[in-house]
Amino acid sequence: MKKKTKKVRRSPSRPSHARLISQLENVEEALQQWIKSSPDNSDFFHRDPIGAMRAAGLDIDDDIMLELETVTSSIARKLK
Repeated sequence: MKKKTKKVRRSPSRPSHARLISQLENVEEALQQWIKSSPDNSDFFHRDPIGAMRAAGLDIDDDIMLELETVTSSIARKLK
């Protein structure tokens, strides 16, 4: 008889979260300026924050953007 294996949910490592926060802090002012620069940018950010951040051309590493997208998607699923 096969032994059932329990799925283990692993949370991202703390250093990864620290890096995410650090990079977001580094681009916060530029993002705020981009959002304020036009009503279209503001609307885009409200509809699709990740897409807007990519469109703003912020200096954020791709792996950080993927992590941010994963986190926001997870939150959105929990809110449904």
